[in-house]
Amino acid sequence: MLFAGVRLAYNVKFDEKVITTVSNKKVYYAAVNIVADIVEGNDVVSCLPEAKINPVVTINDAVDDCNRVADAIIDNADEIISASRLVLNGTALGCADSSALQAALDARKAEYNIYGADCESEFVDNVTVEEGYFIKSEVNDISELSDEISSLNVRTTAKTTTEQSIPYKTVTNKTSEKPVGYVNTDQSGEYGVSLVTFGTVYLNGVETEKVNIGTQVTKEPVNEIITVGTNKLSGTKVSGSGFRFPLPAGVWEISCPYGKSGHKGVDLRAPNGTAIMAAASGTVVLAGVYRDYGNCVIIDHGNGIQTLYAHASKLCAKVGDTVTAGEIIALVGSTGNSTGNHLHFEVYVGSDRVNPQPYIGL
Repeated sequence: MLFAGVRLAYNVKFDEKVITTVSNKKVYYAAVNIVADIVEGNDVVSCLPEAKINPVVTINDAVDDCNRVADAIIDNADEIISASRLVLNGTALGCADSSALQAALDARKAEYNIYGADCESEFVDNVTVEEGYFIKSEVNDISELSDEISSLNVRTTAKTTTEQSIPYKTVTNKTSEKPVGYVNTDQSGEYGVSLVTFGTVYLNGVETEKVNIGTQVTKEPVNEIITVGTNKLSGTKVSGSGFRFPLPAGVWEISCPYGKSGHKGVDLRAPNGTAIMAAASGTVVLAGVYRDYGNCVIIDHGNGIQTLYAHASKLCAKVGDTVTAGEIIALVGSTGNSTGNHLHFEVYVGSDRVNPQPYIGL
């Protein structure tokens, strides 16, 4: 037998199926002890099928060592299965099929994900999954661990990105070469755009914290650049009443005088955006949309006298402002009940609207 390369060994059978070949019976029983150490459960040995160990002549290479025999026992013992144990903070909660347990844990962590957000979820406590071999009767159905899994605390961080506008700045250049009331937009302003990413932290679906993770500017704002005149000695008509003309010189014409068809003010046609100036010093008592006047400013000059400036495209003063004669309070437009760009100007004495034309030298 030695010269033929064969030897005497033992076949080990489970239910008439040869599962391994050992050099002697001691190897098999040593492998059984290894299995008892590997497999989780009570009295592992009694769960193994009855082994039939019979002598056989075989080649030298066909003989298995203890570890390979232990693997063969595990692979062929129906009562031993591969599964995973769920452990919470060092305490075993139970064991179940590995894939079913992992799927249940993943579903628990995903339970509080926010739709449309990039979410990362984790268990607050130390949750581990230990893979191994177990006695089949001691492995739980995954439904038996549903209460334990649903009680696990989950921290979810949801990342969301929103687009936000970046305001532009207005840069004002003053020139004495132009009269007070001259306004020109040299460069239009444009809003910038930024992408702001927030991280919102939830504990079991309840928001606990929100932080700005980062901002990415995708478009820089473009400053608005305007030029305004500062020369008060040119281009502004002053009447004997002490009132200053409300529009720059050379840009206006009367489109409807006071009294025509019951008209209670004077209409001064001028290009859109022309500066409207306070006719006299006073306090702004109205600045906003007012009846059919559209964007409107009313200034109280004291002694029961008020002036009204209507149909502006833009308001440059607000309620409570103290303004001086010649100060820009609005820009000519055609808001409200209007058929074209113009300033509708009125003067009140007490509650009566009076002819405004003599006040401004018309």
